[in-house]
Amino acid sequence: MVILFDKITQKQEFEMSRDGLKFSGILERKNPLQIQLSAQICGKLNHICDRCGDDLVLNLDEKVDLILNKGIFSSEDKNLDLIEIFGDEIDLDEILTSETEAIKSDYFYCDKCKFSKGE
Repeated sequence: MVILFDKITQKQEFEMSRDGLKFSGILERKNPLQIQLSAQICGKLNHICDRCGDDLVLNLDEKVDLILNKGIFSSEDKNLDLIEIFGDEIDLDEILTSETEAIKSDYFYCDKCKFSKGE
């Protein structure tokens, strides 16, 4: 789902689903160059156990708060929850992919490994 950056003049709700995940929330203009994205990612995400490699399912209910900045962000504020948008479009599919990959970069263990000796 793509939304034009300049078309967001006030609060705009969005909702999309992909691969068993629901990504929904609000886009709200903060200033001419920034939009606040407040959203939730819910659903089931297939993953593998980081110890044994078995398949497991992650039940997600993750809050996402990001600032979408048009162009290069230049400020003393070192906000790490910021995405620089180059061009005129906010690609929510890309943001969902980025956020789910960040979640998957953490360590997850299946029940067998979680309760075995060694942890």
